[in-house]
Amino acid sequence: MNKVSVIIPVYNVEQYLCRCVDSVLNQTYKNIEVILVDDGSPDGSPAICDEYALKDERIRVIHKKNGGLSSARNAGLEGQLTGDFVTFVDSDDWIAPDTYEYCFSIIKQFGADAVQFGYTTTKEYSFEDNTFKEKLEIYSDKEILKYYLLDSYKTGSYSVCRCLFSKTAIGDVRFREGKINEDIDFKFRVLSKTTKLVVTNLVKYFYFQHGETISSGGLKRKDFDLYDSAEKLYELAVKEADPKIVQLAKFKKARTPFSLLSKIAYFGISDKTLDRKNTIINLTKEHRLNLKILLVSPMSFSRKVLAICFYFHFGLANFLVKLVKLIKAPI
Repeated sequence: MNKVSVIIPVYNVEQYLCRCVDSVLNQTYKNIEVILVDDGSPDGSPAICDEYALKDERIRVIHKKNGGLSSARNAGLEGQLTGDFVTFVDSDDWIAPDTYEYCFSIIKQFGADAVQFGYTTTKEYSFEDNTFKEKLEIYSDKEILKYYLLDSYKTGSYSVCRCLFSKTAIGDVRFREGKINEDIDFKFRVLSKTTKLVVTNLVKYFYFQHGETISSGGLKRKDFDLYDSAEKLYELAVKEADPKIVQLAKFKKARTPFSLLSKIAYFGISDKTLDRKNTIINLTKEHRLNLKILLVSPMSFSRKVLAICFYFHFGLANFLVKLVKLIKAPI
């Protein structure tokens, strides 16, 4: 019977931690181990982790100095995992009760060594989001990377929390530390060693939105790490020696300044050390060089329209974004 190792980084989530851990412990699939990685949390989270470890022998706790999300995940991966498969859950999120039972039924049926399931963002604690018919997609070998690059380009979702990976595929692959968007190249490297991936549309992961997040907050200096991730992804793609994979990675690389401009238009700039005028000018100059690439990329039509607006004038694009947000705003 396959065993799954669940790595949960913990930092300053005292009010959400029990909800997350309970959703994992209460799985219908019982053959699990849970690694709670206390990343030097300053609140009551470390004590909560230790209390759980005393109550359930499937839980192990790692206490470490604060090093960030990647550092915590790496500590979990180095923690002598006993599972055949590995997955990640962020400590303020939760998963559906049958997540791992469902994944292993897919693995058994198709002989897969990775499963990717659906997710939803929410502000309410719920498990109800599967009102549509199950749809499965199966990818093998190089087609896995093509799917990953194309899907993540269209949806913007690179999260490893959506996946169950074989421990063999992860091997010695680790997250780059001290950076954000670390999922992007980690997932590519693991999937490059995966032989069969099954993707399901059924929602099993619930991403809790509260306050300002990396994706929803104003632009910060740290967001420029996206350049590093896109460059690393392109380097990895070139090594695959597949024209389609390289092309898709090139699209991602070319999209970087557009993504940062979009973030400014949607959420503004929250980092006071960034000069708004110069930041927009510099990003716009680079975006103009990449526009032709974006227009032939698989980016949505609405995004291409926005990209054209950014090309001519940031103010025009900013007005369009505000108009869309106003139309979508609840009455």
